[in-house]
Amino acid sequence: MKNRITFRGITILLLMGIMLTCTPKPYFFRNNYQDANRLLHETQNLNKEYFLKAHLQNGDVYILRDTWEIDTVQNLILGTGSRFDYNRNKISEGLLSVVLDSVVIFETNKMLEKTESKRIRALAILAGVDVAVGALCLTNPKACFGSCPTFYINGEDNFHFADAEGFSNAISPSMEYFDIDALNNSRIFSNTFSLTMKNEALESHMIRNLKLLAFPRSREQRIYQSPQNEFYRCENNYLLAEVNSPEGNDPFLLKFQDRKERFSLADPDNLSSKEEIILTFDKIEDRQDLGLLINFRQTLMTTYFIYSAMGYMGDEVGDIFATMETSSATKEQLENGIKKELGDIDIYVFDKSNGSWIHQGGFYETGPVAFNRQILPLKTTAEAASIKIKIILNKGLWRIDDLALTNIREKLQPKEILPCEVFNRDMPDAIAKEEINADDQYLISMSGSEYKFLFELPAAHDDYELFLYTKGYYLEWMRESWIKDKDLLKLRQMIVNPKKYLRLEAESYKEYEQTMEEQFWDSKIDTKNFSYYGT
Repeated sequence: MKNRITFRGITILLLMGIMLTCTPKPYFFRNNYQDANRLLHETQNLNKEYFLKAHLQNGDVYILRDTWEIDTVQNLILGTGSRFDYNRNKISEGLLSVVLDSVVIFETNKMLEKTESKRIRALAILAGVDVAVGALCLTNPKACFGSCPTFYINGEDNFHFADAEGFSNAISPSMEYFDIDALNNSRIFSNTFSLTMKNEALESHMIRNLKLLAFPRSREQRIYQSPQNEFYRCENNYLLAEVNSPEGNDPFLLKFQDRKERFSLADPDNLSSKEEIILTFDKIEDRQDLGLLINFRQTLMTTYFIYSAMGYMGDEVGDIFATMETSSATKEQLENGIKKELGDIDIYVFDKSNGSWIHQGGFYETGPVAFNRQILPLKTTAEAASIKIKIILNKGLWRIDDLALTNIREKLQPKEILPCEVFNRDMPDAIAKEEINADDQYLISMSGSEYKFLFELPAAHDDYELFLYTKGYYLEWMRESWIKDKDLLKLRQMIVNPKKYLRLEAESYKEYEQTMEEQFWDSKIDTKNFSYYGT
């Protein structure tokens, strides 16, 4: 909601860390480029004069102003503007042409149309276009609704009941990856199944693949997914008997899958502080091959971090994204940053024989919208009809609905099912169907978009456990208020010294923590009443 390399969006930060530490003056550009860049992002001009900024693979930057056009025959962008080299020296001005395939990131304040080049729409960071659709985002930008694509079994469901959200960490083209989410569906009585995908945020979503992973199941069985994307057929369900947590010993909050979540507030002195929860399960009839089930999601802490980071980038957001697209060192270095400081939901089992806690593994899923239902196979067998489990997790980062134990019977391989029909606002869309079923194309979903996918299930079985596979990436729109918060030194601290950053940022985060939840949901785009394309 899996190929989890980081929490949502922090990949951007690493590249800024590289830019700030590799050279004596890493973000120095000659005045003519800096002046042009500032002018483009002055908030009073964002919706008066259009621009298209193209960052090329070789480091050059083209800035086209007012108007431009696409030469579809030669695959060029034609327009009037300035060209800067890798060192930001102006090398030409006037009528320019840009080879589309040479561009790694675009940046523009123009509302892109369906008729624009697909490559532009797929690579464009939109700046300052939130004025008409995001009033709440302007007043409190760090609490603005953000999500990758959200999915609903019942397309009319309230947004609090999203069944999945796709590729939460893929915040740029180079970070594209696949994501698998349990749909946790009830019994299916038909050989057809539908799923609605919505873009409810100020983002552009590029979906390369979308399909169902289906497993036959009986009434007594469920299929669960591990953090390593392995699937297990399971039986039995052992409920939580006792809990020892900072807020008390009542197990009721964590005992049932009822959307009544257990969460804590962040430490006011350090955002990386940890807490412990001790669980006791008893009356375990079958002690072999146990797995721990968890239903969980994140709070808005990571949303706060990504939006803070975007603000720190300010008018250099395009340059930072372009650097990320041409760097190969990102993923390896990123694991030692903020994600590592915040950590997983780590699981331990108590070994009575030597009185120690044995680490079993951990859970990590980015995203504050949809619940993740996963299983962690335990490396130990219960020595009695009861077992104690310890959870260590970051304070203020996780929401947990319930925990339970089950017996793992076998590992399974899924049957993959592609969409047989695609509907765009209730109308059949043959182009969207072709795009979503082709490995070399993207279905582009702009803010307010809503698509419905229809699947045909095999008739060989009565019921199926379903998981959603999605692959793609998305781009955040650059809010006007973020541009004014530029602070590259703060961004550098976030990367180079995350321990210190999480201590110093705690006070600021606590100012948002109590009110973010309500403002986050209130700023969601209503796909029934708003469409980016005005349809």
